[in-house]
Amino acid sequence: MRSIELGNIEIHALADGLLRLPTSFFPGLDAERHSDAIAPDGKVHVPTGAYLVRGGGRTILVDAGFGPREIGFAEGGQSDGVTGSGGGLPVALAEAGVRPADIDTLVLTHLHADHVGWVAPHGVPYFPNAEVVYGEADWAELVETSGRHDWTRISLEAVRATGQLRPLHGDVELAPGITARAAPGHTPGHYVLDLVSEGRRAVLLGDVLHTPAQLADPGIRSASDTDPSLTHRTRQRWLQEVEGTDTVVAPAHFPGLQFFRITADRVAEPVSAVPAG
Repeated sequence: MRSIELGNIEIHALADGLLRLPTSFFPGLDAERHSDAIAPDGKVHVPTGAYLVRGGGRTILVDAGFGPREIGFAEGGQSDGVTGSGGGLPVALAEAGVRPADIDTLVLTHLHADHVGWVAPHGVPYFPNAEVVYGEADWAELVETSGRHDWTRISLEAVRATGQLRPLHGDVELAPGITARAAPGHTPGHYVLDLVSEGRRAVLLGDVLHTPAQLADPGIRSASDTDPSLTHRTRQRWLQEVEGTDTVVAPAHFPGLQFFRITADRVAEPVSAVPAG
């Protein structure tokens, strides 16, 4: 488990599972130029998980992993070539000393299946005391259009039935120094979490970035981008905001769920600690 301290805030990266995606999932990814992004099996390995934020009396979870399930090969082979599984988040939470009931806010950067897995597995809310917040624009795009047996729909409707689901509009301060900021493109209601404490800053970027290869070539996109053009503009805006600064960033799917600083020439430098301001 990777962790940093940001002033009086602790941030822990919690692993849930791993998806193995074909290179075709990332249009524009040059396999020769970015060979380090491709695993020996010829796929791009994408970790799934969550970020735990503790400070100021708050216990906030950002995203909820892929959940206790697997994507395997269907009979006759799986046409899209995606495989993977989740299920590790409960152990990661326990290692961080947190029970599901301790989470007071669950921030969903967006409503793709690999971010909502532990919201309400099989229709039972996993974080009983958490208010679940998400970008309102994602509902029509990703929930209303899904089938009635879809994991995301079942999870979100289960929480809505408890009265603990809250849509977000625009930038919203969730707690002092903790702001959900709209970053649409990958999905219409995509958000990032902006954290500031004692003069130090970190941004949990969700799927604004998917792979370190996008730092050198931000034109690489994800096949799951709802609006590729807006996604590209949003990615560029956030890179321009953080590059060459002391801001720590944590994209949702970078290898090892590491924390980074982005240099002025867009190299990701791993961060293991954030000194006091």
